[in-house]
Amino acid sequence: MRHLSHIFEPPSLGVAVTGAALSGVGIVGVGVGSIAAAHAAFSIGIGAVLIGYGLLVAFGAWLGARRNPFARGLIVAPALLHIATVASLMQSAETPQVVGLGAVLLLLVATVVAAVLPSTRLALARPAAGED
Repeated sequence: MRHLSHIFEPPSLGVAVTGAALSGVGIVGVGVGSIAAAHAAFSIGIGAVLIGYGLLVAFGAWLGARRNPFARGLIVAPALLHIATVASLMQSAETPQVVGLGAVLLLLVATVVAAVLPSTRLALARPAAGED
């Protein structure tokens, strides 16, 4: 049985994968909330798109955990888009929302920085120890 400890070696890979996975799960949660709001067909459509997009982001995290070289693009690109979105939302939000969005922004920046570090690139270029 494989253990998840290989994901956190090097730590930068673990940060990138965890950040992407949290983003994906969060987006799926927003999609489910949109569908549950049941404001007509529009909220169902938006919810379905958000769930699909969240699954794509989570797929990037899964690829990263499997050390697939294609994972870096699927981790970095959505995180950069999310940084722009959160920064935009922070400009029009009230103080409590800005604090919450600031925490999300820190997670996203950490995800991007960790994903582009040389140690992460090297980890994604080779299989984890014990894999053949």
